[in-house]
Amino acid sequence: MSKSCVIIGGGIAGISAALALTKVGVQCTVYELRAAPSTIGGSINLTPNALRLLEFLEVEVQGCRVDSIEIFSLHTGKLLGELPFRKFGPGLRVLREELLRSLLRAADKKGIKVVYDSKLAAIKDGSENTTVTAVFANGEEVQSNFILGCDGVHSAVRSQYVEPIRRPEYTGVVVAYSIIDGSGIKTHFRSTALNSGRFGSLLTSYFGPDRKKIYVGAVMEIKEENDKQGWRVRGNDSQKTMDEIERRYKNSALPCVDELIKGVEDFVFYPVYKLSPRGIWSRGRVLLLGDAAHGMPPQGESTGLAIEDAVLFARVLECTPQISVEATFQLYEKTRRPRIDTAYKEAVARWENVKDRSWFFQKVIEWMMWVYLWHKMADFEASMSYDVRKEEIVIEPEFEPLP
Repeated sequence: MSKSCVIIGGGIAGISAALALTKVGVQCTVYELRAAPSTIGGSINLTPNALRLLEFLEVEVQGCRVDSIEIFSLHTGKLLGELPFRKFGPGLRVLREELLRSLLRAADKKGIKVVYDSKLAAIKDGSENTTVTAVFANGEEVQSNFILGCDGVHSAVRSQYVEPIRRPEYTGVVVAYSIIDGSGIKTHFRSTALNSGRFGSLLTSYFGPDRKKIYVGAVMEIKEENDKQGWRVRGNDSQKTMDEIERRYKNSALPCVDELIKGVEDFVFYPVYKLSPRGIWSRGRVLLLGDAAHGMPPQGESTGLAIEDAVLFARVLECTPQISVEATFQLYEKTRRPRIDTAYKEAVARWENVKDRSWFFQKVIEWMMWVYLWHKMADFEASMSYDVRKEEIVIEPEFEPLP
C-alpha cells in the first residue's frame, strides 16, 4: 500500500521533499502558513550538484550562469581569489522567489496539492497507530503515515513537537539586501563577487539570464535583534540604514560599489539565525528536513543541502519498504548526519569572518586568502562533486524488519 505524507512548509525544502517523495510513490500534501507563495531572502547560489538534483526532480529554473565566485578586497580593489565551478559544470545565481516559483510549477505538473493559510496548531501521534495527525488552527485535522517538518529555522513542527527546547539563536549578523537596475554600471566582477572589508562583506551579483539587474547584499554585524522574519526598511529607518551601509562600504577601491549603493531605493533586512549543532531530527512519525533540522548560516550550499535532504530521504524510504517509519527516519539520519555536521562547522566558521574586525586583522586575511583557498580547495571540490543519489545506504541488522 502506498504511503501518505503531510508536509508542513511550502518553501524550497517542502516542495523539494514533495517532488522527491512523489517520484517514489508517496502521496504528498503540502501545508503552508502564509496566504500565498512567499520566501524570505535575496539571491542564492545553486551549485552544480544542486542543479543536477533539480534536473532529477524535473525542475526548470533560469538565472545567471556562475563559473566562479570571485573574492575582492574593498580596501585595495584587488582580486584575492576565487571559488571555481568550471570543473563540475556552471553554478546558477537566482532569486529565492524564482527558485520557489520553479519548484511550484514542477509540483503543479505532478498534481501535488499545496494548501495555503494553514497554521499548524498541534500534532497527535499515537504510538499504537500507523498514522499521525496534523491539527491546524482552522480546526482541520489531517491524517497521514508520517509528517515532514520543512518549515525553516523557526519551525513550528520542531518547537511544538519534535524538540521544543531547541530554539533558534541569533548570530549577531544581518543581511541587508536590495535589487537595482544595473544599466550603465561597469562592474568589476563577471557574474558574482564577494567583496571583503573590515566592516562586513558586500555580495554583488547578477541573477537573471539577461544580466540587467544586480543583487546587492550587505553582510554585517548588528548586535541587537529585531524582527526574526526580516523586514523592509523605509522612512527614518531607511536613512539610518543607508548611513550605516555607506559607513561600512563607501569610498571603496572598487568604483562600482559606490554606484551600486547609490542605486538602492530601499533595503530588506534579514537577520541570520542558526540552530545549535546536532539536535533531534525526529520523534515518532514526524521528521524534520532542511533548516528545521539543521539551520545554519548561509554558506553557498544551504539551499542545495535542503534539496539533498529531500532526495536522500526519498531514497531511504524507497529502499526500506518493510521497516517501520521510525526505523526509516533513524536510517536516514544515520546516513545524513556526517555531511550535515561537516557543513555546519564550515558555515559557522565562515560566518564569524564577516563580523567587524581590526585593520590589521583584515590585512592578514587578505594576505593569506590565497593560502586559505588553496588549503580548502580539496574540500571544496569534494563537496561540489558530491551526489546524494550515490550516497551508500547501509541497512544494518538494527534496521532489518522482524521475521
